[in-house]
Amino acid sequence: MKNEILDEIFNDNLRDQLEEGEVVIWEGKPQFNNYNRLVTAGFLFLFIGVNLINSILGNHHWLTAIIIVALVFSVFRLFFRQKKTRYLVTNARVIFQLPNKRKTQIHSLPLHQIEDVIYEEGRNKNGTITLTLKKTFKTDIKTIDLKKNVSRKNPTLELIENVEDVGNYIQQAIEGKL
Repeated sequence: MKNEILDEIFNDNLRDQLEEGEVVIWEGKPQFNNYNRLVTAGFLFLFIGVNLINSILGNHHWLTAIIIVALVFSVFRLFFRQKKTRYLVTNARVIFQLPNKRKTQIHSLPLHQIEDVIYEEGRNKNGTITLTLKKTFKTDIKTIDLKKNVSRKNPTLELIENVEDVGNYIQQAIEGKL
């Protein structure tokens, strides 16, 4: 388990959110691996190349400039989200630090309000953990699919290393076994 103190990495007030008697079970952040970076770079070069050829043939250079700026902006925004997003799982709740425009917001999700923990394992044991909530509980936690840059229906922990282990930690915490 990753329950050692990581003050150098998590100096962003997440640990200040802990209440007395609350124990950290796991903490982490989204991890882009080299495969994700390679796919993103390949897509960008392909998309920019196709648009560049089309705009040169059609003499629409302004369109290419707008498309390139939009793509670069969306990639920077995606990596900014990945850098500013943090997760903290305790014996009582899951705490999310999520970027919101220029600031970060901290949200808390009590473990007793989680109905199910679903994890999707991808390459190298990395993946996404989806937390389905009880029907009576409403939350304003809005998480983003960091691979596709779209909103998720349920709160998620994105691009987590050893996703199966972390999913099991959360499930055991819900059951009171940790």
